[in-house]
Amino acid sequence: INKFYILDLKAQNSLIKWIVDQGYTLFVVSWVNPDATYRDVGMADYIEDGYITVLETVREICGVKKVNAIGYCIAGTTLSLTLSILKDRGLDYVNSATFFTTLTDFSDQGEVGVFLDNDFVDGIEAEVTDNGYLDSFYMSRTFSFLRSNDLIYQPAIRSYMLGESPPAFDLLFW
Repeated sequence: INKFYILDLKAQNSLIKWIVDQGYTLFVVSWVNPDATYRDVGMADYIEDGYITVLETVREICGVKKVNAIGYCIAGTTLSLTLSILKDRGLDYVNSATFFTTLTDFSDQGEVGVFLDNDFVDGIEAEVTDNGYLDSFYMSRTFSFLRSNDLIYQPAIRSYMLGESPPAFDLLFW
């Protein structure tokens, strides 16, 4: 869900292309799709082996002291944690940080709050305990329920009841 290529689906609306066209050097880092071998990988690993290592590498490759960073969705949440850790360590690697669709204040979860009751969270924890990771199917289904009229019911009605082909929609391609 919300992989990096959401920012680069086609040339006409690619944020990645636009940034490069403005003359910036751009590095894109994407999460690996976890499986059971990631059972013991935690947030600290993503921060240390992901963000901090990447920031150090990009600074070295580009010969700069600071970089501008963007975090999208949970990567933005993780970026905000990374910035706090960097500050605590006295490491001034980031010039600016931009966050897209990022939750950083968990006191008000908004629409996803309906899925954060104890039973739902217990189910997620059981899935992770049993399999070592949360299968993307469950995340996808949960986000679909947030917009069930658009993402579940209308496509079903149009396709099965009205016999209409769904319109082309680049977001749904991936």
